Amino acid sequence: MQALQTTNDIAFKNILFLTDFSEASESALAYALGFARHFNAQIYPAHACDPMILSEGATANVLDQIIENSRLQLEKLASDKNMKGPVLFGRGPVEVLFPHWIEENGIDLVVAGTHGRRGLQRLLMGSTAEFVFRNANCPVLTVGPHVAMRPYNGFFAENILFPTDLGAHAESAVSYALSFAHESRGRLTLMHVLPLETPIDRDPRQMTAAATRKLKSLIPPDTEIWCSPEIVLEVGDPARKVQEYAEKERPDLIVLGLPKNKEFSAHFRTGVTYKLVSSAPCPVLTIRDMTTH
Repeated sequence: MQALQTTNDIAFKNILFLTDFSEASESALAYALGFARHFNAQIYPAHACDPMILSEGATANVLDQIIENSRLQLEKLASDKNMKGPVLFGRGPVEVLFPHWIEENGIDLVVAGTHGRRGLQRLLMGSTAEFVFRNANCPVLTVGPHVAMRPYNGFFAENILFPTDLGAHAESAVSYALSFAHESRGRLTLMHVLPLETPIDRDPRQMTAAATRKLKSLIPPDTEIWCSPEIVLEVGDPARKVQEYAEKERPDLIVLGLPKNKEFSAHFRTGVTYKLVSSAPCPVLTIRDMTTH
């Protein structure tokens, strides 16, 4: 893993806000608006109305009315919140509509709310979550049910947590964490969780030293001018340790890197990404590695 050479500020210009008009979506909307104000970005409110889901027990006339009401609700939301971007409404599954929305509008950030058993469960808590995370060629900001802060006057992150498994994707993801910390001159914590059981052929002290070196290699030399990043090493289950640390330190944002070809599907609900997205006390910005080697 090569050391990064410099810190570059990152900006978002076109934000896709996925909504199902639930309470969870309202929480996410506050962040979409906050990011838009902060970066002077355009928001594209989007809703996928899937007839296959709605048609159960509904006549054609009732189905058409439901779809029309959803379209009007999306337009009203955009008008009430003074969202200048085009309203993106479609009939069909989000899996079909989502890639077109991303490509046709130059989307560089997706924002969506998540919560347990209602609302966006299908969108971001099941098979579609795998699809969204895998197919978004841009960062995805998820706002879970335990997020209390609402950035009404623009989003500003002064405490950023960057948990990493130190894979190759860490280099592209850490640039976002560094950018937020650089802008706010805030606190940046790089965290790695070592396995509870050390392989028989590995020395725990050597593993700790190697992890520390890798974390330090992610910090460009110019960072020391404006920030003193903290390095945290824990031992145990990664999802639990990161969640515990976040509960204690209350970061404004968690930045999480995803490998280019990461699979979720069968084990999604037991993985670190799912657990953080659904339980973190702050928004989680997931960055998929899109670099070519």
